[in-house]
Amino acid sequence: MLRVAVPNKGSLSETAGQMLLEAGYTGRRDPKSLYLADERNDVEFFYLRPRDIATYVGSGALDVGITGRDLLLDSGSSAVEVAPLDFGSSTFRFAGPAGKYADLRDLEGVRVATSYAGLVGAFLEEHGVHADLVSLDGAVESAVQLGVADAIADVVETGTTLRAAGLEIFGPVILRSTAVLISSNGEPAGLDVLQRRLQGCSSPASTC
Repeated sequence: MLRVAVPNKGSLSETAGQMLLEAGYTGRRDPKSLYLADERNDVEFFYLRPRDIATYVGSGALDVGITGRDLLLDSGSSAVEVAPLDFGSSTFRFAGPAGKYADLRDLEGVRVATSYAGLVGAFLEEHGVHADLVSLDGAVESAVQLGVADAIADVVETGTTLRAAGLEIFGPVILRSTAVLISSNGEPAGLDVLQRRLQGCSSPASTC
């Protein structure tokens, strides 16, 4: 059976579950259930924390998974992106006190708070900038005001929350993320079928 990791909670969970259901797979009835065998389609579903999915898939414990591109890159996992799924879009940007920073180079030697240290660290290294990353588990907007960091790197939607914290966006886009289908190295049997069904459901003209 193809072993598939699915987000068990968070912003990706509901849409991923609905997409699988519309693609003809069996859906879980109990939202607290962590495992479901769909014998008709020769698939096993494992419902996991979105942040852990890339690790399980990269280790080979599971064959494929649905997670965010941001979470995949942040994990450092050897799992690879197979295809985008066109939901759960988000954009990562740097932000700091209004008027203080204008360019990525301004972050040299600066404390930057983020919940995605792997992703942000790799981006800064790629651009030759050496900042001190402060790893926080969510709600990083308060880090500057509370003196924990000098700037932040986080998901930006409207920018309203940043402005309320006295911050403004600067520098290049770190990442434009979306939900993606990922797999372990190689092409597990059944991956092509799953991919076609999911991409058919993500097409605006499709009714699955």
